[in-house]
Amino acid sequence: MRLDPERIKALTASTSSYVAAIAESEELLPMLAAAWTEMTLRQPKGHLTIREVLDRAAHKAERRGDQAKAREYRTALAEFETRFGGCERVAAE
Repeated sequence: MRLDPERIKALTASTSSYVAAIAESEELLPMLAAAWTEMTLRQPKGHLTIREVLDRAAHKAERRGDQAKAREYRTALAEFETRFGGCERVAAE
């Protein structure tokens, strides 16, 4: 099911920027993006998967020439890193 980008933005207005970015870039309903993110974070190295999704979204936006969207995805990635960046260190200990 494809959703209109404006509808995705409206539905994700109350979620974190990284969940909103995942929903938009992967064309998921915000609830599914939130559930997928939560489930993925519970997996070993799941934070790396989420980093890859957000980084890939930024690269795709750059290739399309959409610098504003690429910045939005990079900002979401930075927020994710701030919140979950320590996951890698905890898993390694």
